Amino acid sequence: MPNTFYAQILTPDGALFEGAVYSVQVPGVQGNFLMLFNHAPIVSTLSVGEVVITKPDETEIVYAVSGGFVEMNDNVMTLLAEKAEEASEIDVDAAL
Repeated sequence: MPNTFYAQILTPDGALFEGAVYSVQVPGVQGNFLMLFNHAPIVSTLSVGEVVITKPDETEIVYAVSGGFVEMNDNVMTLLAEKAEEASEIDVDAAL
């Protein structure tokens, strides 16, 4: 997979993810959108939902976010989340 960009997911507790990615899908307040290499510069508010990162080896990591902001500029994406958790680590019973 060519044309990767740098992405980071940051929370008040620290960095959850940092590295090269092929794509990132985020839950914008007006709907989900996908960012790829050379995406136009953007700053957007996030709603509650899933962030899906596709890594260069085509594996996916899914994070649940409770809102925040995302910025994409010069092939660097920074996502600032109020709270985020890797989907595979969520305790469903506790969340309910």
